[in-house]
Amino acid sequence: MDTITKNKSLVSIIIFLLITNLAMLFFFLKVNNPVQKSSGGHDQNGISTVLKNDVGFRDDQIEKYKSLRKEHLEKVRALFDDLRKSKENLYNLLYAPAVSDSVINNAADKIAEKQKGLDMEMFNHFKLYRNICDSNQLEKFDTTIKKVITRLISKDIHRH
Repeated sequence: MDTITKNKSLVSIIIFLLITNLAMLFFFLKVNNPVQKSSGGHDQNGISTVLKNDVGFRDDQIEKYKSLRKEHLEKVRALFDDLRKSKENLYNLLYAPAVSDSVINNAADKIAEKQKGLDMEMFNHFKLYRNICDSNQLEKFDTTIKKVITRLISKDIHRH
């Protein structure tokens, strides 16, 4: 390989690395920015504000909501971590020299079980929120929570 070809190769590699570093910098500063994630009514008090203003939750109901939310976040954090690990295990099979279909199916089944557990936890959690409502609040709650769930499902689908 002559000097000009080597220099072109090195310049190409340097440009590639520079672009990659800039993309990572953009990702960590913009896309993964917790302040940006909390904007647009999705901050820590966003849902409680909606429940208070749109549904008519009283202060005692808001406190119950916050208590349930705190417990829920602890549960789902563990469930999400477990689901992520199961997905990593499946995709790590790509690097194994020979993997049987049954091993792949078993790993996918574990993901499905964990996803089911996560969805059941979410369902039961929203049901607990609904149980906080009095009879006058149910219709407004149902309308509001339907929008929230639609956004959650949409985010989950677009995340993949």
